[in-house]
Amino acid sequence: MNKPLIVLCLSGFALSAADAQSLLTGVVEDVQAQTVEMPSLPGAWQRRIEWMATEGSEVTIGDPLVTLDPGDLISQEEQTRTDLEKQQLSAARQVDELKLKVMDAEQRVAEADAAVRLAELDAVIPESTIPRLDYDRYQLALQTAQRERIRSQAELLNAQEELEDVSKRVELEVEQAQASYDRISEALEATVIKAEKAGFVIYGENPWTGKKIFPGETLYGGFAIASVASRQDLQIRFWVHEADIRQFKLGQLLQITADAQGLEPFKATITYSSSQAVERQDWSAGGYFELIAEPVSQVPEQLMPGMSVMAETAGAAES
Repeated sequence: MNKPLIVLCLSGFALSAADAQSLLTGVVEDVQAQTVEMPSLPGAWQRRIEWMATEGSEVTIGDPLVTLDPGDLISQEEQTRTDLEKQQLSAARQVDELKLKVMDAEQRVAEADAAVRLAELDAVIPESTIPRLDYDRYQLALQTAQRERIRSQAELLNAQEELEDVSKRVELEVEQAQASYDRISEALEATVIKAEKAGFVIYGENPWTGKKIFPGETLYGGFAIASVASRQDLQIRFWVHEADIRQFKLGQLLQITADAQGLEPFKATITYSSSQAVERQDWSAGGYFELIAEPVSQVPEQLMPGMSVMAETAGAAES
């Protein structure tokens, strides 16, 4: 399961130090949420989002979440499949032809062996018992049959070596064609991203603009498109302006109130603070630090990932 990087960034703010309490706005997250990133696929550095499941809708494992524009992946898949089929047919034809050549060579070796055995029967007749001319003819026939057997055996060995060499070569060519097809086929399948856990769909946001991502946008590989979150392991993420960050410490107790009406407040403590501020486009000037708080009391049953909340300090940081 993917590590949570659901940065649904809402502009954090804090009141001045002169105020009795400091206020923050944040968003509820699932620590174990599935993060859907724009995949890096062959043929393009970026892809257009054709469709996304409705934000807030509930999904189960295997449900489609995002559909990307396949671009030329469909034509590439068809071409690589055709190339693979051609390579497989060519390989089978070459191997079958060489197997037939080996079978023919084996037949010639068998015939040469039989010819040698027949010639040996005549060649063993004692010279004194037959005419000299017949004896010489039988000896010559034996030598000829033996030479033919040697030649046929050499042809068989060459045919077998050729079959082995060609089999290895065409096997490698088929493997390469198969790898090309698998690569494009898997890339085409990756244009439909499915849920790996049950939960609610939350749209990601563009890290450069801080605005939510919607269908129709074209994004680079690695951008977080969306997430699937549940209530199993909740945390709250805040963005705090660099002018106010000194007011918040690790272990500090916060009282959290959801923006949704009717939800009971609950408490959480700050467990993480980023070490460096980052700029957020469309927000006020200056940098923003990231804070994460984890609940330390029972959260309302209606509290869901993606909800906006407000927090106020409820106690000093733990020593």
